[in-house]
Amino acid sequence: MMILIPHDMHEWDLDDIQLWLTEVSNDPDVTREEFRLARRAANLAAAGQPPNLS
Repeated sequence: MMILIPHDMHEWDLDDIQLWLTEVSNDPDVTREEFRLARRAANLAAAGQPPNLS
């Protein structure tokens, strides 16, 4: 599965970022690597930075 990291996540409030990350972590098809990238994107977004992971 490929997770979709919202490009505007840095504009979300912290509760929405956490909810998204929880939903990703609960998906049985998400690999460890995908979850690691999702967590990194969530951390960047929580700091107010776009989750650019390229």
